[in-house]
Amino acid sequence: METTTTNTDVVVIKDLHKDYYLGGEVITALDGVSLTVPSGAFVAIMGASGSGKTTLMHLIGGLDLPTQGAITVNEKAVDRLTDQERTLFRRRHLGIVFQTFNLLPTLTALENVMLPLLVDGRSAADARRRAEELLKTVNLEHRLKHRPDLMSGGEQQRVAIARALMNEPVLILADEPTGNLDPTASHQIWKLLRDLSCNTGTTVLMVTHESTAASYADCVHFIKAGRFTGTVEPKGCGDAALVANRYAELAD
Repeated sequence: METTTTNTDVVVIKDLHKDYYLGGEVITALDGVSLTVPSGAFVAIMGASGSGKTTLMHLIGGLDLPTQGAITVNEKAVDRLTDQERTLFRRRHLGIVFQTFNLLPTLTALENVMLPLLVDGRSAADARRRAEELLKTVNLEHRLKHRPDLMSGGEQQRVAIARALMNEPVLILADEPTGNLDPTASHQIWKLLRDLSCNTGTTVLMVTHESTAASYADCVHFIKAGRFTGTVEPKGCGDAALVANRYAELAD
């Protein structure tokens, strides 16, 4: 896929390959992927299990390194950083939202959200003030003192999103963020990610296998067997059929 780079592209990926070696066999997870994600956009990558979408997300987040190709995030060559440099880059510039929430069970919602700034050496007062603002943004100001076991799955994921926003990241990476949620909570999370992109200019890159989730994005890139097969631009319309039909066309 040809890509055109501008100075407003937060993510630039060129000819990305990722191979794994298992028992002497080479398993190709990504096979020459190129992609750009503009600043402020909500972009989805959609594909079935084993298509390479989560591998791509891990490479962009610096959780793994490519076999070949280049990854630039906010003009930083992520694939050229050391392990320690990638860890610091994630902490200070990226927000990652996982399917399984990853909240600390002994901490309150407020304390969980404060954690990234505290780990980075910021004052408790600054961390508390920012965390309270973000929990209000995700409509959880009434849950500040509640631990995860007293919150629903959707509420826990909103706490995780607030935590991901703590360091004012240049990019939110959302890995199947509604995989463990019911339909009502899922729609709330998709709408929240959409609102963050539209109202605050936050760049969001989400991987999913769900056409409804993908329909909240500006642009959807379909991936199969480690290669992009095509795109559709729902522009956040929430029309799952539009995405599903295009996905089916490309699968033929």
